[in-house]
Amino acid sequence: MLAQINDRSSAIAWSALAGHADVLAIGAKEGGGGGFDDTGGELELYDMNLTTRVDPTFLASVKTQSRFASLGWSSSSKYPMGMVAGGMENGAVHIWDPHAVIEQQGSQLIASYDDHGPGTVKALEFNKLVPSQLATGGSDGKVLIFNLDQPDAPPFPPCANTQQRAPITSLAWNTQVPHILASAAADGTVTVWDINNRKAWCELRAENSGQPISAIAWNPKEGLQLLTASADDRNPVIKVWDLRTSTSMPLATLTGHSQGILSMAWCPHDEHMLLTCGKDNRTILWDLYTSRPIGDVPNDPVEQQPQASGNEQSMFGLATTQQRRYDVQWSPIKRGIISTASLDRKVQVHSILGLSSSSGRPPKWMRPSSSVSCGFGGSIVYCGSTDTGVRIRTVVQDPQLAKVSRAFESTMDPNNVITFCQSRASIAQTASEKRLWQFMSVIFQSDARHMLLDTLGFDPAIISAKASAYTEDTTSVVTNGVASVSLDDKNQKVTMSPVTQDVVKQALMVGSFEAAVECCLNTGNLADALVLASCGGEELWTRTKDRYFQSQSSQRPFLSVVSSIIRQDFGSFVQASDPAKWQETLAVLSTYSSSTEFPQLCVALGDLLEEAGDHASASLCYMCSLNLDKAVKYWRSQFLAQNNGKNGSDVDMLTLHEFVVKTSVYLLAVGSSAQLSPEDAKLFTIYAEKLAEQGFLVSAAKYCKGNTWKAQVLRDRLYRSRASHRCLAAMGGAPPDFPFVMQDIKKGRAPAQPTSQSSYGQKGVATSNGYQYQQQQQYSQQQSYSTTQPAPAAPTPSDSLPPGWIELQDPGSGLTYYANQSTGEVTWDRPQAALVQAPVAPESVQETQPTSTASNTRNTQLASKYGDGFVSSHSRPELGGQYGNVGTSNPYHNSARPSTAQGSSVIDSRAPVSGNLDTIPELNPEYQPISDTLLSLIDALKGGQLSASDRRQLSEAEKGVAIFVKRLARGDISDSIADKMLAMTTALSSYDWTGAGSIQTALVSQEWRTHKEWLKGVKALVLLATKLYSQ
Repeated sequence: MLAQINDRSSAIAWSALAGHADVLAIGAKEGGGGGFDDTGGELELYDMNLTTRVDPTFLASVKTQSRFASLGWSSSSKYPMGMVAGGMENGAVHIWDPHAVIEQQGSQLIASYDDHGPGTVKALEFNKLVPSQLATGGSDGKVLIFNLDQPDAPPFPPCANTQQRAPITSLAWNTQVPHILASAAADGTVTVWDINNRKAWCELRAENSGQPISAIAWNPKEGLQLLTASADDRNPVIKVWDLRTSTSMPLATLTGHSQGILSMAWCPHDEHMLLTCGKDNRTILWDLYTSRPIGDVPNDPVEQQPQASGNEQSMFGLATTQQRRYDVQWSPIKRGIISTASLDRKVQVHSILGLSSSSGRPPKWMRPSSSVSCGFGGSIVYCGSTDTGVRIRTVVQDPQLAKVSRAFESTMDPNNVITFCQSRASIAQTASEKRLWQFMSVIFQSDARHMLLDTLGFDPAIISAKASAYTEDTTSVVTNGVASVSLDDKNQKVTMSPVTQDVVKQALMVGSFEAAVECCLNTGNLADALVLASCGGEELWTRTKDRYFQSQSSQRPFLSVVSSIIRQDFGSFVQASDPAKWQETLAVLSTYSSSTEFPQLCVALGDLLEEAGDHASASLCYMCSLNLDKAVKYWRSQFLAQNNGKNGSDVDMLTLHEFVVKTSVYLLAVGSSAQLSPEDAKLFTIYAEKLAEQGFLVSAAKYCKGNTWKAQVLRDRLYRSRASHRCLAAMGGAPPDFPFVMQDIKKGRAPAQPTSQSSYGQKGVATSNGYQYQQQQQYSQQQSYSTTQPAPAAPTPSDSLPPGWIELQDPGSGLTYYANQSTGEVTWDRPQAALVQAPVAPESVQETQPTSTASNTRNTQLASKYGDGFVSSHSRPELGGQYGNVGTSNPYHNSARPSTAQGSSVIDSRAPVSGNLDTIPELNPEYQPISDTLLSLIDALKGGQLSASDRRQLSEAEKGVAIFVKRLARGDISDSIADKMLAMTTALSSYDWTGAGSIQTALVSQEWRTHKEWLKGVKALVLLATKLYSQ
């Protein structure tokens, strides 16, 4: 308790202004103690000091000639502290200016009316949407509307031809539509008035309608839902009405009080919270989401006063009623603050946050506006405070990386790598980058050696054309004594002396070619020496060629090439080559070296270039050798230089992307057996992590290389991600090793709970159709009916898993879970097989009662004929309390007075859907279980023994299901409705009749106007199945 005012039996009103939220108006209900003739009252204003937590401060008071029966406070643009209205016991209605009352100046009384006659003004309510509008109801049965913007204007009734009725007990303005007013009378009548049209919009007619209604209240957020509280001790219930569905059948009935309810207040800050007080001395806080009480506002201990006689209090009934509260109200400004007034002359202020509650849910204003949690793969799971659904989306943290990665994956075709490399070469920003991609393209060519010559600038066709352009005149050169003249020229000069000629001739005569060759070499006749050596054997020919190349290479560099070609000694040729002319060297190697020698020669050339400091050219040679480590080494050094030596997760991702692109394309040429070095694999792992953060899980799986613990963890997470199957394919098809130490904690799953539960911790709620629905955990024998007809057989679940489902064990917790191999769905709950029709029971049966092994299970029953409403399902708690339905229609704008919800007036120009199951259309696989479950249930019901009324209901159900299935197939059903139907059929498959009933009730209340043609059948099916199978 926060504050208390003693010795005040009063009517109460909270200040409606945020600047004076702690101020409370109290209108005395008793006289001032001046004797039996003292019938006066007093209006008092108190500051309850809720912020400072000190005793309430008395502000001011005004004497009145009559006692207060009701009190209200409204804001006003004309008066600083608004207006306070009092309904008096003598039938008067007074309006005060509280600011003038506190300041004790000016005219304190704004207006006074005596239109109710001598009766008591029991009900008084300001319109929160139109603060200057006041409604009053008196014991004379009149309901009057006052327009305080025009105080002199007479009040008017809500209906022109209103007749005298029973005393008005409560009034409530609609929270969404300003011209709708509800009134309750002592005879149990509740009328909803349309003030604009001056007529009754509807009248609520329920069973036992003669019971007095003590209080009514509109849903603060939904203008079509209304609560009524009964003051009858025999039936102290709260009825929940949804005016869209019925004005004769409440949506649900709440029971918690044992005697009549005196006051009721719906929390303006949380539409799931309700406060009531009754004759049973209880002040109950309700959670309308679960339709059950969650706490009591405690009473003060009874003070024991000295008594002259032990029977005096019991004579007047004070012993049981002195703490009875007759008024409860929520503060319109302060969240969670309530006021109570009791017969022991105490006005108290409490905070519900200090109450002991069994709700398990915080008040709405304490809940976050949204909840969000980040998951693996860039996923964010979030939900709003009022949403029943949880949404999952992927957030891209690095848009640039996502863009280039997406572009690479879309353009890179492993079957057409050449085109990709050529496109990268065409858009290269630097010459070195262009040369790299040109070489990369050559590697994948079928005639790579020939294409390499073109890339190096040596086109054979162009060179041949240049050679043929020279004539004999321009190419006449005399070398080493050999004249470039015609062979027929008989006057050719001979440079060999006669002596030398004789020596050569004599050597030939005796067969000494070696001496003849030596003589020619010594005299400089190299051509003659080569001709003679060709006749002297292989050894002489070889020695002569060597001496020739040795003596002439310095003058004719091309001879070194010829020498290497002739001797097939390209290793020496590479070592002796000029690094600045590496392209010529590589061209020679490409033209003349063998396939086995070419890679080693390219590596040797690359090493030569590295020693010379030309790392870029060396990397090109390494690329030609298909040496992965040496080729990638230069690219890695470039990447590190661009990132100042950093190689962690804080590197520039665009430069890392370029490194990965080059290496990945090169890996295609090298082959799948090649392994990256640990340094390169680390960079690939960083890149894969970043891709996973963007939601590119399959790409991340493709680039997660290496065997480090970090890479193993990432592969395991990808394997267990939402894209598990595709990631597994990207990783080669073999599941990765589990990177952690497996520990069996010997922990099994908790035993299954009942499928439906809604325990109040008190008396059960009586159902309106007379039978009790008790939660059973286990039946010891099958229930049957006392009847001459066979009992309808309930669908029975199969012990085996449905097709496609497998049972697995979670390695982290050791718990069992289930996975669908075809859809990828994973769940902790064991999937149920399709409904199987059990055999029909024999006609001769005995009436037996089911026995339950569960003890001390309290009855929880529904008070709605529909078996739905506010009772939640334990197996699907999110589906239980959908009473706060937000509708898109507003029946208040319709001048007609409907007794039931009206259908939509929009004409559908499409062809009508027939209501038969002759042909079942093809559905989206996602929603196929809806059709399967509904049709299976219909077949099961058809096989049972049904009464005539049950068969008519089943026929209606079959027609509605056929219409729904065909509309779903052609796309006329929205995803939100289809999801709810999927949830309902899931509940039916799990035999959760209460949960299924709650969902169909929510659908009826929300979607009736546009889908009533099939909702009637679905509703009939659920009710019939619940009736036959849930008992």
